[in-house]
Amino acid sequence: MRSIRTLAIICVSLVVAGFSPILQDEPALKVGSNAPAIEGLEFVQGELAASPKVRVVEFWATWCGPCLQSIPHINELYQAQRSKGLEVLGISNEKREKVEPFVRKRSGQMSYTVAIDPEKKMSQAFMQAAGKNGIPCAFVIGTNNKIVYIGHPMDEEFARAVKLSLDGRYDPVLSKKAAPLMEAARRAVKLGNFKDAYLRFDEVIALDPTIFTDAALEKYRVMLNNEKNTAAAKAYANELTTAFAAASDAPALRDLAVTLSSDARVTQYDNDLALLAAQAMVKAAPSSDPSAQATIASVYYARGDFAKAVEAQKKAVRLAEPSIKASLKPTLEAYELALKRGVKVDVPVTTAATSAPAVVPTTVPVGTP
Repeated sequence: MRSIRTLAIICVSLVVAGFSPILQDEPALKVGSNAPAIEGLEFVQGELAASPKVRVVEFWATWCGPCLQSIPHINELYQAQRSKGLEVLGISNEKREKVEPFVRKRSGQMSYTVAIDPEKKMSQAFMQAAGKNGIPCAFVIGTNNKIVYIGHPMDEEFARAVKLSLDGRYDPVLSKKAAPLMEAARRAVKLGNFKDAYLRFDEVIALDPTIFTDAALEKYRVMLNNEKNTAAAKAYANELTTAFAAASDAPALRDLAVTLSSDARVTQYDNDLALLAAQAMVKAAPSSDPSAQATIASVYYARGDFAKAVEAQKKAVRLAEPSIKASLKPTLEAYELALKRGVKVDVPVTTAATSAPAVVPTTVPVGTP
């Protein structure tokens, strides 16, 4: 008791003296903060988009091993999602003569905008203000210029924050609440306790069905891949299709259609049900939405209906903003080639623009600046 009282007296004395051994100042920049203005940069590749739906600001360096590992992941995400309004800005504190040849050498493997921060204005505004001193470090800026994620770009939540923010449906508070439930569900899957896993997935979905569509799709994959209960998986997919269609939830229908027809994490495709989901998505989405046409085009392609795939992809290109058209055309060219040859051909990664990002390890290496 005496030692506890002594410690309490010491703590009070330190607080009075202006120090706190327990409480630390919160960083000035955190999730929920307004993003700082982008300024003071010299662009090595590309330029800032006028009004992206979602902007990723990522700090990296050529000497940083973990940064080199994350570049392909960031680039793949950018290529897959840029047609929906994603911008990626990679910032390095190094000299131009160091960064420029590095980026040039990687060509299409690092296709997003890259800049240097000669006066370290952005490093101070983002990294220092957020209390971060390890790279790579990514800041995801969503709607209303609010920061929705700060952390490693190889973390599973990074890709999730980007994808859902593009649909205007990412909630960092609910996502944090869902994280332990998802971990519990995945542990149960590893143990083969599917009943418990489904209960945990359902708890996550109940938090907000429009936000946690990915949890529902993961539950479907577990039924199909892990439990190998094809009948139950099909019944659940039918249930999801009906529910999403009734809610006119176009993004959910899009993700379901792609999961059923082309998701690499699925062991068995259901192209018939995928088409129903895609058709429901087209009805639910605005008539001016190119992603709806791109989605149903990808489903037609998966079914081997190349003529309809070409027709829908052409419509997607016509509807797209000028800055997005270029990302849709390589897919159209692939569909046209398939139609000419009568067989499937390699299709650019942009066809995966509507699919959920693959799960990656949450324990990731971090460099230091």
